[in-house]
Amino acid sequence: MIPALALAAVCEGSGMILDPGHPGMLLLEDNEVADHLFTASIEGAMSGGSADRVSLPIPVEDPEALASDGAGLWVVGSHSRSKSGGRKLLRERILQIQSGVSTLWTVDWTGCAACGDPASPAAPGPALNVEGAAFWGTHLWLGLRAPLLDDGRARLVQLTPSGVSGVFGVRDVTIDLGGLGVRDLAVQPGNPDVLWILAGPSSGNASGAIYTLSSEAASPVRAAVPVPEDAEGLVVLADGGLRVLTDGAAKSDGTCKTPSALYRLAPR
Repeated sequence: MIPALALAAVCEGSGMILDPGHPGMLLLEDNEVADHLFTASIEGAMSGGSADRVSLPIPVEDPEALASDGAGLWVVGSHSRSKSGGRKLLRERILQIQSGVSTLWTVDWTGCAACGDPASPAAPGPALNVEGAAFWGTHLWLGLRAPLLDDGRARLVQLTPSGVSGVFGVRDVTIDLGGLGVRDLAVQPGNPDVLWILAGPSSGNASGAIYTLSSEAASPVRAAVPVPEDAEGLVVLADGGLRVLTDGAAKSDGTCKTPSALYRLAPR
């Protein structure tokens, strides 16, 4: 596990993908930044200043996941509530940017009553928290950090347009991640049948794990790679290399107390 350069401008990194328009570059989210993404090389180099920023045409509050279908970009909010339990509508957004056109999507969670619909009254226990997204097969999938099932299994959620404009319907799949929730999802270029899963604690920050799930497999397989604490984002390169983004901490003035960092992991 080799740490790359600290990402000085990214304080609370929450997700990343390979930039579909710029080979060798990454797009990164900071969950405290609603109106733009950041860019860095796959080795963690940032040029500095405004050149590292990609403005979003519509803000997404608490962005926790990014996905690309090879052409378009999807920015996914956490769908979580405030600390006091209040609903946060700007967190319930999925922003699609395709050929310069921006579309906002929302999710109808009635296909997964146990997922914790953010529109429902707050209930005891972990509320809905989306932290992963990826195009796997022909669908956009979300990975839930919470809630877990009573037996500790995690959830993946398949999204399909519902027939109502701008609304996705859901189908959930439960997976065993050893009691961990989903922190990010990724698909390796050239190997679309395998979903990579960055797993971590459902609450708090500690060391996690990486799993792979084949479209034909019944359960995910844990990869024999170390994962740094506070890991929030995962990218799989075409050559099998792994990049992991860690969370950091911001000061009250918006500068970084602890910047996020990019780690290079050996695939085996």
